[in-house]
Parts: sequence; structure tokens; C-alpha cells
Amino acid sequence: MTQLFSGVGTAVATPMFTDGSIDYHNFDRLIQSQLDNGIQGLVIAGTTGEGATLSLEEKINLLKRAIQLRGNQACSLILGTGSNNTAVAIEHTRAAKEAGADAALIVTPYYNKTSQHGLVAHYYAIADAVDLPIIVYNVPGRTGMTVLPETLGKLAKHPNIVGFKDATGDMEYMSKIKNVLLDKPEFRLYSGDDESFLGYLVFGGHGIISVTSNVLPKSVAHIYTLYKQGKLDEAREFQLRLCPFMNTFFEDVSPAPMKALLYHLGYSQDVLRLPLVPTTDFYRQLIIQQYEERVAMEESL
Repeated sequence: MTQLFSGVGTAVATPMFTDGSIDYHNFDRLIQSQLDNGIQGLVIAGTTGEGATLSLEEKINLLKRAIQLRGNQACSLILGTGSNNTAVAIEHTRAAKEAGADAALIVTPYYNKTSQHGLVAHYYAIADAVDLPIIVYNVPGRTGMTVLPETLGKLAKHPNIVGFKDATGDMEYMSKIKNVLLDKPEFRLYSGDDESFLGYLVFGGHGIISVTSNVLPKSVAHIYTLYKQGKLDEAREFQLRLCPFMNTFFEDVSPAPMKALLYHLGYSQDVLRLPLVPTTDFYRQLIIQQYEERVAMEESL
């Protein structure tokens, strides 16, 4: 089984111009900053990257640019290829493989959200059709669907389904997931909830796919480093200091607060593709204030 990264992966935002087209120059700058700070994985065209409103051509263009920038550096490049249409998910996953992705992040079907049996059929159809490592993405707050632990146990039997991203922040759920995967220690488990990152590691997770690391990559990585060094008290204190900032990214619909902060930092216009819209002045000021209060932590690492 292919093993992906352990540690911190970033759910990369997609910079845009005022007309909604992709700002590839600032995308390159954002990717380079991640690579320069030693991030172990990058998710392109995921939720934070507004993958739902990107065309397949745009997704592949972003992926190819990231591959070129990475060069020989050790960093997993993962493309969001999920859809509630299995045939479309297969098409996008096949294109990801052909373009050189290391893996695909595939969200559970939404709207026509299917049953647990349907979930298995959906993921198996993709994994059978494309020989590329797949990370199952569980984000019930957006899809209305949860991957039950026993369902994940079935999915993990497929050699191409190698990981799981869970955005629930639910440690009881995480413990049940670990129990069904006792015979799969190589199966990667990633938190998709920044505020519970340390708890996820303590319960046996392998890392995070983070929103916060777009702008504070060293700080998020520091939590993982302290955990691996056995410094749990220090890791907890550091995460608690970051939590108010992390939480602000989700006070409004993500990634609107992130786009506001990236605009402030010179990486993007404050533009999202409809139906997403920019955040309010209140949250824009709040996220900038929270960032400025914590950037000294980043600079000291």
C-alpha cells in the first residue's frame, strides 16, 4: 500500500483576480511559501481551494504548476477530484493520475448522498477504475453524509484506498475509526478540523489537512513536532494559543475568511466564485486582528 505524508498538509486556497479568474502567479507564491516552510503535503482544489467551482482544466493546471515547483522535494501533492456523480469523479481522478498527482482527495457524495452500501460502491468504482491512492473525505457539515466506521473498514480493504480525512473533530468517532482499522496501521488518518489537531494525534491520527497552515505553516507544524517529541503539555499550550485564530476561519463560510486574510497579505484579491461571497467587514477585521496577534509566534519558530 502506498503511504502518504505524516504531519501537516495544507488545504491550499486558490488566489483569484477581481473577475474570478485564477491568479496563477500568486498561487505559485503561495505554493512556494508552503514548500519553503517544509509542509509535508498540499491539497489542491479541495474545499479551501474552491474545487467545486473550478473546471477540470483549471484543477489540472494548478496541479501541474505545483508539481513543477515541488521538483524533488518530499511533499505529497493531492488533487480534489470528488463529485456526487461517480462517472465525473472517475474522470477527474483519472486526469489527476495522468497529470502526476500523488493521490486524490474524494469527498463523499452530496445531495444525492446515497447509503452506506452506495458509498462503498462509489469509492470502489473509482478505485477500480484508476490506479491512484485515494483519501476518503468525511465532512458531514457540508455533505449531509457521514462515513460510518464499519463502512471505512470495508473501504480500507481496497488497495487503492489509503487514507481518510475527517472534518468532524469528534474524538469518540475517531476512536471507533481506529478500532475498525487495527489491522491497517499503514492506513493514513488526517484531521480536517484545525482546532482538534492535537487530540486527533493523541487518538492515533497521522496528521492534518489544515486551513490555518496557508498563513501560519510553521505554527501548525510546531504542534506536530512537539507531539512527536513527547512534549504534550507544550503542544497543548501552543494549540490553545492558536485556537481562537483557527476558529475564526470557520465563523463565516470557509474559505471566505481565508481569502480576506490572503488579500491582506498580498496573495489574492478578496474574491470567491459564486455561490460563495466575501466575508463581512466584521470577520475581515477579526481574522486580520487574530493573525497579527499570532504572527510573532510564527516568526519565533
